[in-house]
Amino acid sequence: MARRTITSAGEAAPVGTAEIAGRLGVKPQTVRTWRHRKLMPPPRWTVSGQPAWDWPDIEAWARRTGRLREAGLHAALLELEGIGWLGDLDELRSHRASRR
Repeated sequence: MARRTITSAGEAAPVGTAEIAGRLGVKPQTVRTWRHRKLMPPPRWTVSGQPAWDWPDIEAWARRTGRLREAGLHAALLELEGIGWLGDLDELRSHRASRR
């Protein structure tokens, strides 16, 4: 599970490729590809020879470009589709049976 860093206003929250990948639910290679193609903001720092970004910058970019997956989005989509399954197989079966 990705660790969330809470920072006060104006405090830097440096993240690397692996942490960005974890927070956005993609592979680290995807983040490296975005960087290579100049699809994401340039890194703010270099730490031990590796690029590092400020998380608020990446978060804003990811929201703007639709790359940040909101928590609970999948459950919300299921609810909108009329399934609304919360892990109870009997409930799912009865719901499907009533739709026939």
